[in-house]
Amino acid sequence: MQRFAIRISVALATFFIGSAAAYLPSVLRFDSASDTAAEREVLQVEAEYIRAHLERDVVALDNILAEDFSSFGGRVRKEHRLALLANPLFTISSLSTTDVHVRVSDDEAWISGKARMRASYKEREFARPSYEFARRYVKRQGQWQIIHMSFALTRR
Repeated sequence: MQRFAIRISVALATFFIGSAAAYLPSVLRFDSASDTAAEREVLQVEAEYIRAHLERDVVALDNILAEDFSSFGGRVRKEHRLALLANPLFTISSLSTTDVHVRVSDDEAWISGKARMRASYKEREFARPSYEFARRYVKRQGQWQIIHMSFALTRR
């Protein structure tokens, strides 16, 4: 019983220390002016990402996605996303985001929020349920690019 109590105490202490450590970078912001500028840069790329989907701009999406981009556990790569956008049978008619949050740390950024999309495939319309998204950006050679993204159905 004493071993169990020690293990629980250590587990709880580790949890609280880990939670505090994860929260600490957001509290200790030393250069808020540059973070704000970087956040604006990332949000501009995010807006361009959405515009590229709505306007079927494969060239713009090619510039936005990093060469080592992946999604869905690595099963979807950059070439898959470009091929989908270039497919004349697939059209995105609307894509909107809400509750968007940006966090920047050096040359990495994370954007998360909620999104809704309406699209058609082979002229058959469908509306995707509201979903949560997270995108990881990296800044390479002065340009922000998406390196990874994930999705989950919105919790109700």
